Amino acid sequence: MTNKPVALPPQLHACVNDFLAQANAMQKNYKYDAISASILYAAARYNVHGFVQQGDAAYFSRADFVTYMTDLYQRMLNEQLDLLTAAAAADDEAKKTS
Repeated sequence: MTNKPVALPPQLHACVNDFLAQANAMQKNYKYDAISASILYAAARYNVHGFVQQGDAAYFSRADFVTYMTDLYQRMLNEQLDLLTAAAAADDEAKKTS
């Protein structure tokens, strides 16, 4: 695994925010765990579809693809943990000083 940050182009942040808004809206009808599992399943399905349809299997093994995607998700997850835990800590600190 690499510790290289995931460089999501700024123009894709709107796309991410659209997905998050849809997930938040789904909380009216579904529990968090169901939404989270659905998002992960959809991401897996979408990425495998891309892997197959783009012919990447001719260049990369299934194991290579799984390793790449697992590493990518782990980096994204760690990045978001760092960002959101730092933001929560800053909010807590601001509340203490106000």
